[in-house]
Amino acid sequence: MCTLLPVSIVLFVTFYCPISGKLTCHNYNPSVNGTQSLDDFRCPKQCDCQYCKEETGVYYNHEVYCSSRVLNAIPSRDTVPTDVKSYHLDGNDISTLKNDSFQNLTVLRYLDLSYNNLYYKNMDINAFLGLQKLIHLSMDYNQQLYKLLPWFDDLVSLEQLHLQYCGLTTIYPKVLNNCKKVITIDLSRNSIKYIDSETFQNLPVLKYLYLKKNQITVIAPHAFKGSLRLQGMTLGDNLLTTIIEDVGLQNLTQLQFIEVAYNKFMCDCDLVWFRKWIGITNVTIQETNHTTCQFPGSKKYKNLLNFDPDKLNCSKLNRILEVTIPCASAGLIVVIMGSTLYRFRFHLRYWNQQRRLRKQYQRICNQGTPTINGEDIRYDVFICYNSKDIQWVLDVLQPTLEKQRNFKLCVDYRDFLPGEAIAMNIANAVKFSRKVLLVVSKHFAKSEWCNYELEMARMRMFDNHEDILIVVLLGKVSPKDMPIALHKILTTTTYIEWKEHPERKALFWTKLETALLSPNCPKNRLIDS
Repeated sequence: MCTLLPVSIVLFVTFYCPISGKLTCHNYNPSVNGTQSLDDFRCPKQCDCQYCKEETGVYYNHEVYCSSRVLNAIPSRDTVPTDVKSYHLDGNDISTLKNDSFQNLTVLRYLDLSYNNLYYKNMDINAFLGLQKLIHLSMDYNQQLYKLLPWFDDLVSLEQLHLQYCGLTTIYPKVLNNCKKVITIDLSRNSIKYIDSETFQNLPVLKYLYLKKNQITVIAPHAFKGSLRLQGMTLGDNLLTTIIEDVGLQNLTQLQFIEVAYNKFMCDCDLVWFRKWIGITNVTIQETNHTTCQFPGSKKYKNLLNFDPDKLNCSKLNRILEVTIPCASAGLIVVIMGSTLYRFRFHLRYWNQQRRLRKQYQRICNQGTPTINGEDIRYDVFICYNSKDIQWVLDVLQPTLEKQRNFKLCVDYRDFLPGEAIAMNIANAVKFSRKVLLVVSKHFAKSEWCNYELEMARMRMFDNHEDILIVVLLGKVSPKDMPIALHKILTTTTYIEWKEHPERKALFWTKLETALLSPNCPKNRLIDS
């Protein structure tokens, strides 16, 4: 890099600056007549400032070179010459751009910020404010930039934008809205996953778009609407499975080349339009040897040009049927299953209730209260009845059995433990009684708790192979009003029917006493209270 000489010497010194290639550079502006005095004595510390000829050889541009100077911040704008046209800040450690960082550089045309550590959260939205004549912006190799936000609204003259190797995953949809003169956009070698429909729309002079080596899976419809001067595009090394007609490649009449190699194209109906477009377009498809597609279910890839879309049955009707038939089948299966479940809903509820009761009863039996005097029988019989039949139990059944025939009864209102759960009381009553007597009436048939007591008794019958159920029928009950379990009991068990006739009453008590004394558990196991 050329170094600044003392003012007394530099007034008439001419030299070649290697940073500017073969262009002649001066420490003053030769285009200024007279004493050739410096236009602007300012120059940032650690940087070099020279006037170098443009390629035309007519004008001299003021250039500031701050490349690879271990800078961790942008030099103060008060130290930068206001007529600078080329500003090199590459190869430093700059991570932050504040608002108005370049606002006074109104004639700046070239800005190089590549090879820094710019991070999107440390870049203010107006960081490039005032750069309305900027033509070239390079931000390559800022590998932790991650997101491209609307920083470029003031860059109305921008022609070249370079953002390679910036770790970009997200692009703000309208980030280039004001860049109507942009010709080249290079976003290669990032991690972009999606191209929004508004990102590259309405860029009237855009010619070259480089998106190679990203992770793009989808290009939105109409992604290039209004950007009709596109001549070249690279989309290779992405994750595209297809490019649909709505993207609008067929509308880019000036397109000369496109590169889509090393993607994940699927040789299916979604790719038919793109394959046919390749066959009829004059656009050059670059790297065709590496442009392949994969058939569904196959691990092998074949050259995209060898994929014959006519061999696929891709008519709209067939595609509709491919969707509707599975959906209709699934819907039919759901309807059949729903109808079946609805038809057998009571059986399923009954089965589920039995399963839950069996588990509950088994748990209670395993964790029940300790036996008294080594015995587990406390009552002759547990009376199961509906509360609406309690008067008959109090006036008729209980006094006759307890006072006249000396049976010990378990009845809920007297023998259930206060504060104990009803289910626990019922389970213990069934467990500690030798017999279970069901007082069946139309009220009993409709009672959830009576049905619960019945299930508990049946479980003990099945688990212990005991004949413990006694059924007393107080009145006629229609089978359609009975739970399934009760109906089975009445059809498989001899029940005792209560009648008000005196002779029938005597027969009733004889039958009931006989049933209570019938063996299922030795009578001598009955314990005293």
